[in-house]
Amino acid sequence: MSTGLLSPEKENGRWPKVLIGDALDLINGRAFKPIEWSKSGRPIIRIQNLNNPNAVFNYYPGELPEKFLVKEGDLLFAWSGTPGTSFGAHIWKGGEAWLNQHIFKVEFDKKQFNKRFLQLAINQNLAEYIRAAHGAAGLAHITKGRFESSELPVPPLTEQREIVGEVEKQFTRLEAGVAALQRVQANLKRYRASVLKAACEGNLVSTEVVHWKSASLGDVLTRIEAGKSFRCEERPPEANEIGVVKVSAVTWGTYNELESKTCLDSERVENRYLVSPGDFLFSRANTIELVGACVIAQKVTLRVMLSDKILRFHFSEQVLPSWVLYWLRSDFGRSEIERLATGNQDSMRNIGQTRIREIAIKLPPIVEQKRIVAEVERRLSVVDQLEAVVTANFQRAARLRQSILHTSFNGA
Repeated sequence: MSTGLLSPEKENGRWPKVLIGDALDLINGRAFKPIEWSKSGRPIIRIQNLNNPNAVFNYYPGELPEKFLVKEGDLLFAWSGTPGTSFGAHIWKGGEAWLNQHIFKVEFDKKQFNKRFLQLAINQNLAEYIRAAHGAAGLAHITKGRFESSELPVPPLTEQREIVGEVEKQFTRLEAGVAALQRVQANLKRYRASVLKAACEGNLVSTEVVHWKSASLGDVLTRIEAGKSFRCEERPPEANEIGVVKVSAVTWGTYNELESKTCLDSERVENRYLVSPGDFLFSRANTIELVGACVIAQKVTLRVMLSDKILRFHFSEQVLPSWVLYWLRSDFGRSEIERLATGNQDSMRNIGQTRIREIAIKLPPIVEQKRIVAEVERRLSVVDQLEAVVTANFQRAARLRQSILHTSFNGA
């Protein structure tokens, strides 16, 4: 009998199938309120804790019903998350913890399913779940009913173990390639940081650092504009609608207008809040690592307004906006932003306009700013191209992983 990647069909027919809702018990997590978080107690498993070993835990010190308790080896399904990251089935590798909302604890008959086989069988439907998902851009939410109506193949346990073994062999090869891509990605990140550091120290091009002035951002800012909080629908606007920019629109290095919501309050729409090409946008609120993220908007095709968390800077003629951009992204700028940001939780910091103006900055003569910025952009353009290749290969690896799963279970 041939199984696994070579032939998913039995000699005398296909494997029987069952509905997830009939074969599995799904226990949804508890909705913990931020005021319940603590520094001690059992950790709370949030979506980001499922696949990111560096993600910070929140804790709950009290006792809860047994159904919310997760133990090492439990099978979990994140039914809300970003496709390609935490979304999907996971086997918990930590100690005892509390189950948060947006995650199912999956209980099953161990005489019918091998746990790892069950995880793989669930995840081979991820592409289908994502197509059926709803939610904001980049975020998938699978309803319990949609999940329960999915089918699972049920080969004998011996065949399940054989399939797991073959899939693991293929995954090991794939993960070696992914690890190599991650090393390249880390090296590119370090090189990007070194370029910015050299630029801000005057070591990237020939320059007279002695002529650089010490200043604060307030010395070169002529105006800071803030939008307002609007009632919105969680989707990007259509061509004939007005959107409101989200914090995530400026988080990852380039302005992403699709990271926006649609304004439903037409009476509050004001053209003066609309984002235009060349606007310098700054996030005043986010995590400690991302507060102060900034971009210069390039591609603008949608009518999107500033929000109360995204500020627009206007500068005097003594500074290039691009020089400020690279300074704020450098270690020098980041240390200033993190020093001046307020808030008790690393998960949410804020930097107000008064403190923004206090950020220390060095000002080369404008001619030298132009030379330095040109060299920074030349070098970073090469990094951008290489990062695009790495990203494309990560996506290819994700498709290959799904292909392996599909080949293993297709026709079963």
